[in-house]
Amino acid sequence: MRIPAPHWPSVAGRARADAGPLLLAAVVVAVVTLLAGAVPPMLSATADAAVRDAVRTTGADLQVHARMEADDGPSGTRVRHPRLAEDVDDFRARATDELGPGLRAALRPPVSTVTSPTLKITDGSVLRTFQLAYLSRDGGPDVTWIAGDPPGPTASETAQIPYGAPPWPVQVGLSEADAAALQVRPGARIPLADDQGNVKKVEVSGIFRPRDSADPAWRLLPSLLRPVSGAGGAGFTRFAGLLSRDSLPDARLAFGQDELRRTVWFTPDPARLTWHTLPSIAGSVVALKAASGSSGARDGRLKWETRLDGVLRDVSSQVDAASAQASVLLIALLAVAVLVLLLAADLLVHRRAPALTAARQRGMSLPVIGGELLLESAVMTLLAAAAGLGLVRAVAPGVSWEWTAPVVVTALAAGPVFGTLAAARATRDRRVPANRSARRWARNTVRLRRAALETGALVAASGALVALYQRGIGGGLLAASAPALGALAGALVSARALPLGTRFALNRLLRSRRPLAVFGAARAAATSARVLPPLVLVTSVAMASYALTLGAAVGHVTVDGPLSSGLLRLAWVSAVTLPILGLLGLALGAAAGAPERWQTLTRLRTLGLRPREARWVAAGELLPPVVVAAVAGPLLGVLLTRLTFGSLALRLLTGADPAPALPWWGLGLVAAVFLVAVAVVVSVEPALRRRRRLSEVIRAGDI
Repeated sequence: MRIPAPHWPSVAGRARADAGPLLLAAVVVAVVTLLAGAVPPMLSATADAAVRDAVRTTGADLQVHARMEADDGPSGTRVRHPRLAEDVDDFRARATDELGPGLRAALRPPVSTVTSPTLKITDGSVLRTFQLAYLSRDGGPDVTWIAGDPPGPTASETAQIPYGAPPWPVQVGLSEADAAALQVRPGARIPLADDQGNVKKVEVSGIFRPRDSADPAWRLLPSLLRPVSGAGGAGFTRFAGLLSRDSLPDARLAFGQDELRRTVWFTPDPARLTWHTLPSIAGSVVALKAASGSSGARDGRLKWETRLDGVLRDVSSQVDAASAQASVLLIALLAVAVLVLLLAADLLVHRRAPALTAARQRGMSLPVIGGELLLESAVMTLLAAAAGLGLVRAVAPGVSWEWTAPVVVTALAAGPVFGTLAAARATRDRRVPANRSARRWARNTVRLRRAALETGALVAASGALVALYQRGIGGGLLAASAPALGALAGALVSARALPLGTRFALNRLLRSRRPLAVFGAARAAATSARVLPPLVLVTSVAMASYALTLGAAVGHVTVDGPLSSGLLRLAWVSAVTLPILGLLGLALGAAAGAPERWQTLTRLRTLGLRPREARWVAAGELLPPVVVAAVAGPLLGVLLTRLTFGSLALRLLTGADPAPALPWWGLGLVAAVFLVAVAVVVSVEPALRRRRRLSEVIRAGDI
């Protein structure tokens, strides 16, 4: 079977003749591809930054505790355990093994601490406390001893002391800042006592300086490096002495068996946390806490404590809300863009109908016609989409292919489908029935199909609003599409009411003595049956008003944050892009009716109509859908705001429930822009057709 080949001169000739609409469609594809392809990756990157910022600012460390083994000796004594530091290292290794590889990869190297109860400095000063602390991790943290020596043992390695013995001596090191504040030197004793008045015998062995004061390990016990004001209460100042591996066993004997607190700290590494790894990490943390031993148990099980799961849960809720809220705006952009592309395809078919009909009558098959149109749209769509995706690569960390699909598919298929159907309808051999009831049945069938389609749109909008109410903004694409579907349904109602209004106005004006108004109303009534132009105008204005209201509400109460700022930027970008798409729709709709309008105006000019009066007649034809959009669009946007704002979960990003703050200046500006655009179109059209002669219209009957 021979595959029919396209007629290349026809393909090239159609593309040259209709370069303007094709270029407009290409611009829409490129711009919307840029937005739809760039926003989700940028939102994902913002979500990663939000996760890291939340973990960094909240300090959600994982802590694991376990009681130290008893040091009971024979005959009611306690035995010094010289390998106590090694036991702490083993405890750290055991805790690390329980994490599992996934969670362990998201954490920094663990740090072990052994801390004493808070002691009072009894030198006569007030509100000064002291704590003994041991700090270790693999390879540090390192210190330099600038005076004295590191803390050493104060007795033999296996010394034994009876219960109730005098205070056991312990050596500690002090930082330069702590030593200067306490005014002590190596060899000095720090007068200390616990809350019961029991004296502690603590001696300063040396003064140290950290080799890296920015080492994350020091963050756990900042009082080891400098006095910390406010630790333990208002007005208190905390000091701390550093224990070494040699002096840690003595610190154990200086306190009760359960008074030293052994802890391993795991700090999340923000650089290793992403939005995609958050669910698995949160699940691992929850599993650790569920298997944790109780604080009072002596069975040796590890006791895990952390707020990390709560922090991750909160930021997950915020990211989910921000993603869904961004989806609301993206769906609105895609819906208006698809309508504009359908309108562009309708314009192309309107312009090409005679040529397509002639080609069909000459014997060209429908597959060949569809193939030629598909080839043209494929070249235009792929080039425009490639340009948009190239810009996405330059400005965004990735590309979202699924969000660009609706626009690309519409641009690719709308023109060929509309053109093929137009060629088929123009040459079909279906006869018009002679019976009046049969003709009425055929008309009613068409109306019923249209009513079913429009009813389906209204049902879909109602279902989306119900889903948004019941499930919230996290209810999936159906809930997120509620504002866009609501705007589409409202625009559909407005488009169906427009012919009624224009016919009513025409009937009233026919009784008047204003011929210009009659001519304009007649042209408006003749073109008001077209659904796509008012659908584009009303939907774009309504969703632009919605985006303006959303941006104003978030901007009034938002706190600085990666997610809220990103949503605010997207709202303002949408508020600018949607009216631009609506203006493109206005230009395409005006271009579709331009030949008939110019023919009417030219014939009226032969009857004495002046050019200025012709512009008034043209404005009368173009104004009704624009006025409907300028009035109904903002009102519809405000209505959708009232209906859906409570379900958008904006409080998760802003910290409060923002009331819809109506930016009347913005709504008025959008409406005014569309009204001014009509004046521009009316002025530009005569300039574009000034070379056309009146005789051409009278002789040819068309342009």
